[in-house]
Order: sequence, then C-alpha cells, then structure tokens
Amino acid sequence: MKTLIAIPCMDTVPVEFVKSLLYLEKGDCSVLFKPNSLIYDSRNLISLTAIENNFDRVMWFDSDMAFQPDTLKRLHKDMDELNADMVTGLYHKRNGSGIPVIYDELDIPGKDEQGNPVKRIHEFTDYPKDDLFTVKGCGFGCVLTSTKLLQAVWDNYGPAFAPFPWAGEDIAFCWRVNQLGYPIYCDSNVKCGHIGTYVYT
Repeated sequence: MKTLIAIPCMDTVPVEFVKSLLYLEKGDCSVLFKPNSLIYDSRNLISLTAIENNFDRVMWFDSDMAFQPDTLKRLHKDMDELNADMVTGLYHKRNGSGIPVIYDELDIPGKDEQGNPVKRIHEFTDYPKDDLFTVKGCGFGCVLTSTKLLQAVWDNYGPAFAPFPWAGEDIAFCWRVNQLGYPIYCDSNVKCGHIGTYVYT
C-alpha cells in the first residue's frame, strides 16, 4: 500500500505538528509539502501528483493538526475493513466552541419564502462517541482518501477541490463525493488536536 502524506501549508509549521509528523507510524509513505499556494490549488496539485505517481491513498494533514503516532495505521485499518474510500479522524474547531469539523447535512443552499439563502451545512454535534459512522462531509485536517476516489472526482467534475461560492474546497470536495455515491466515514476514536494561539491580557 503506497501512501502519500499531503500537507498544504504556509512557509512555516507549528512545532506540535512537526512532532506529530516525526513520530507518525508511516509505513510505505512519501511526504509532500505544498507551501504558499491557495489551499484549493495546493489540494488539486497534490491530488494530481498522487494520481500521476500511482499512489494508492492520500493522507491529508493540515499543518495546524496534532495527532497520535497510530493515526495513519488506524485510518488504513478502517478503510480496509469497510472497503471505504474516505475516512476522517475527529477534531474540533479552534475557536473554543467544541464544535466538531464533521457534518451531518451538506447540500446546495436553498431559499426561504422571502428568497433569502438557507444554509444547508450542519455540524454533526451529536455524533457517536468512539465509533465508526457515516458523515456527509468533513474538514481535511486529518482525512485518508483513496486515489481512486480522487480520480473519480476529477473525471466527473474537473478540479476536485475547486470551491463553490457557498463552500470552501474541503466541503466542495465532499459534496462531489456525495453526488457520486461514495460514503464518507468518521472514526471518532481517532482524535486530533487543532493547534491555535491565544492572546492573554
């Protein structure tokens, strides 16, 4: 199983992320940093690299994540057992709200009776604890995808991570995956930290 570890980032990354990456149990992996590009361009270029170089899977990490050494191994195991093409770990928004970056509703916005846009992206706050379950979408801070899935999205939609006016690149990708009928799973046993900063006064 040949895996590409994909890291879109700026020109510096936090120490806790570096430590997580160093101690990650990697197996047969290559690591690709894609610095200083628009996030959706970085993800599109990384996905093409994975396709062109015959990687089997892509482990996507954002550079503001902290994760356990067995994260990749556990997500591989989930994928193998479920015969799945996309499995995310669990992490929360870094604003102190405790809201997870997984979604149980994800669709093109509708309109109310007055013609105002109605949001159809809903955070999955009552998710099953320490379990494997399906979601409609997730962030890309810690998610394993098959290269087959990336290829399918490219084949059907062109650039896989092109954002929508109503959704960023990660949600837009998940929406396309939903349209193609591929399930997205979350393993809430795979817990990650979301690195942020505080200003104390």
